[in-house]
Amino acid sequence: MSLEEIVTTVKTLWRFDYEPHVKALRDLYEVAKREQWNAATDIPWELESDPAAVGTLFPRDQDPLNELDFIQNLPAQTRVELNKRRSAWLLSQFLHGEQGAMMCASQLVEAVPDMDGKLYAATQVIDEARHVEVFARYITRLDKIYPIMPNLKTVLNAVLEADLWQMKCVGMQVIAEGLAMGSFKMMREATGDEVLRRVVELTSQDEARHVSYGLIYMREELARMDEASRNRIEDFAWTAVDLLAGRRNAAGNVPPLFHMMGELGLDTGALLKEVQEKFGDPRRFADRPNPVRDYVIPNLQRINVITERTAPNYRALGLAA
Repeated sequence: MSLEEIVTTVKTLWRFDYEPHVKALRDLYEVAKREQWNAATDIPWELESDPAAVGTLFPRDQDPLNELDFIQNLPAQTRVELNKRRSAWLLSQFLHGEQGAMMCASQLVEAVPDMDGKLYAATQVIDEARHVEVFARYITRLDKIYPIMPNLKTVLNAVLEADLWQMKCVGMQVIAEGLAMGSFKMMREATGDEVLRRVVELTSQDEARHVSYGLIYMREELARMDEASRNRIEDFAWTAVDLLAGRRNAAGNVPPLFHMMGELGLDTGALLKEVQEKFGDPRRFADRPNPVRDYVIPNLQRINVITERTAPNYRALGLAA
């Protein structure tokens, strides 16, 4: 059994006025009730998954790894095994994120002041429980569940430990859920496995609601906050994006990949040399799909979290104009 404890403080707010106050959130609650699905019965688990067809975040013709001669020269079965493990590792990160979202949503039920917000957040708790179930089941039929990446863990812990519920909402609903929604849409287009396609189709449907919750709530809520609190949230958002999409995150992805290759008996030294030669310039991938740039950043702009004060940071990463 693997357990880890973090200490969080959540201010619990009772609400004894049960009439709708935020109609858009109450409407979203109705949509959430209608769109519930069952991870045990609505996924075609009876179908076999072809490890060669699972794929990763990118379509095969856009996967950076496939541009390497080292990879192309591997035996076909070795490439299949490597891709299977890469897919399991990547999906494991989303699995851990779904657990973090489940715990954060439960905090929002306690912490948000509006009954409409509490009701919707309660539906998200069951959404996230379903996501944990479905990704754990899929990953274990593919390979194994891999450990959480340090940067992702740092972001999730910061969201859970945040003392402002608005910070939790921006960190989870807008940033983490936006990243997941964009990534799942890319996976749906990239995968050749019908089981995974159905998993990400249904999960994306839920994630779109979760992002909508953050946008509806935060658009007006942040405008009511004092400048010091807004600045804290702006800085929190930037730090989260930097951890999830900055150079430190890219560097952190390399050791697990090399470990997988070492387990397969591959010459990681030769691979590293080619990676450094071909991928040294980050601008090489500027035109590739990017879920942070394409989904998270526009939503942060919609709620005015990217301001003149913080915009230069995003521009330095190539994430904002």
